[in-house]
Amino acid sequence: MSLKRMRFTIFAKLISALLAVLLPLSIMTLILNRQGSNTIYEEISKSVQSRDAFYLQSLEIELKGISQLMLEFVLDKELMEVGISEEPVVNYERTAQVLAVQTRLHMLKASSAYITEAKAFLPQIDRTVSSEAYLSSIPADEYDKLANNVDPNRVMAIGERLFMSMRFPVSASFDRKAVFVIAVELSADRLRESLMNIVSPNQGSSVLLNIDEDWKITNEQDDNVAQRLKTFAEKHLAGNISFGITPFVLDHTPYLISYRKSAALNTALLVYVPEEKILGSLHRYERWTWVLLGFSLCIVILFAVSIYRIIHNPLRRLVAAFRKVEDGKLIPIEADARRDEFQYLYHRFNSMVGRLDVLISEVYEKEIRSQRSELKRLQSQINPHFMYNCLFSLKRLIQAGANDRAYRFTLYLGDYFRFITRNADDKIPLREEMKHARVFVDIQSIIYGDCIDVEFEPLDNTYGELLVPRQIVQPILENAYKYALGPLISTGELWVHASESGGYLSIRIEDNGEALPDARLAELSAKLSAEGNFLEETTGVINVHRRIELMFGRGSGLSLTRSQLGGLCVEIRLQLDGNGKAGAYVPDADRG
Repeated sequence: MSLKRMRFTIFAKLISALLAVLLPLSIMTLILNRQGSNTIYEEISKSVQSRDAFYLQSLEIELKGISQLMLEFVLDKELMEVGISEEPVVNYERTAQVLAVQTRLHMLKASSAYITEAKAFLPQIDRTVSSEAYLSSIPADEYDKLANNVDPNRVMAIGERLFMSMRFPVSASFDRKAVFVIAVELSADRLRESLMNIVSPNQGSSVLLNIDEDWKITNEQDDNVAQRLKTFAEKHLAGNISFGITPFVLDHTPYLISYRKSAALNTALLVYVPEEKILGSLHRYERWTWVLLGFSLCIVILFAVSIYRIIHNPLRRLVAAFRKVEDGKLIPIEADARRDEFQYLYHRFNSMVGRLDVLISEVYEKEIRSQRSELKRLQSQINPHFMYNCLFSLKRLIQAGANDRAYRFTLYLGDYFRFITRNADDKIPLREEMKHARVFVDIQSIIYGDCIDVEFEPLDNTYGELLVPRQIVQPILENAYKYALGPLISTGELWVHASESGGYLSIRIEDNGEALPDARLAELSAKLSAEGNFLEETTGVINVHRRIELMFGRGSGLSLTRSQLGGLCVEIRLQLDGNGKAGAYVPDADRG
């Protein structure tokens, strides 16, 4: 398998396995943290709402107790006599009654820590009896609002002061004026202190407000914040909504606001705490979880780098070295100073490459010797065959008395056999091979005379020095004369020409013979393209094809087609390199 096909490498598998372990753990930690945060948030919400409900309930009980005491006070005998009588307080009896009323007012004040002062307004004598003063005039601004109140649980604001009141008679119908009015002034400071019991100032703040009466008690010093909280209460406490908790932003700071409304007092309690104070620890845990996740990713990266350096990179070098061996490049690995298993693998690989190089060299040399022997044997099969044909032709010329033609024939034969005997090299320049083929054509021209029209195009000098096997063109010409041109009754045509295309030099021998049927042409073509040993063939195209293929490799050799002249076209294909030279000689053992 090539490296390109190894889409999912060992390195990727190791990293994926580590991520498969770490990521689920980190994600589960995040999920558990988030679920824990939600659970704690719900518990905190319940606790806050329970606390607010307890405070409002306690305040309701306290104010209802004050209201009940005022109701009992309204029915007091001394107060009734003092309030109804229009006589001035000048005698002892009247003074004693007023002192008794003042004593009851002291008791009313002492009944609750929220009461600053208790008063009894006596409009019949235009006097006020309070727990602090014996007799004083009636303040008109207080009396008008307090005297018209018929709800004993109502907390009213007069200026910055808070009051509760009860008149006699209680009913204000028929425009009856009050005979007397009992009122208590509530302590805003005590209420403010009680709000601190809900939440300490360093944790947050709270507001007790009445939207209808337009009063509020708060520890918040910023009036703008107080106004925004009032707007918040008007919005969230509308309709049937009586309590809740929600996030809110004040001065770019996130808060959690719990709100609850008392229907009995028509008063709302708002407690707002910075979100960080309540959920800060949860957020810190979540941040630590993200830090843990980031730390896990760093571990994955460090692990990946380590695996890359320790395993993947050496393994990649080893795979690349094996690929080079597959491509026929026996290059050893440069082993660095390692002290692990890869050092042993590198040494063993280099030893294997060295041994393969020795074995391949031995096999290559053996193959070369075998091929040389085969070429010699093939050449020995060709040379006697041609000599027999020449002697037979010379005999015919002598018998015919064609002395001049016989003389030229012997000259050509001399050139021909000089070429055969002067050089025993297996490979010769293509220029000499084509010259030898031309000599053969000249010999045949003497034999056949004007019966055959020959066009032998000269070879381009570019390819003159290409090394080719000896006698690869002459046997093809011999077959053309013997089987195609010789039997013709009409004038024969022979065309020898060369051209280059697609990295191959093609030498084509074409004739206009008619003796080769299509079936025989297909048979010869099949033999040329088939694998096998055809050494039993002593002459012809298969002999030449085998020798060219032995020297140039598959892709070179002969191919048979119909000629443009109507007969047979034999193409000799010789592979070239990029410089216009013959390709390297590749033995069969190394061909793909």
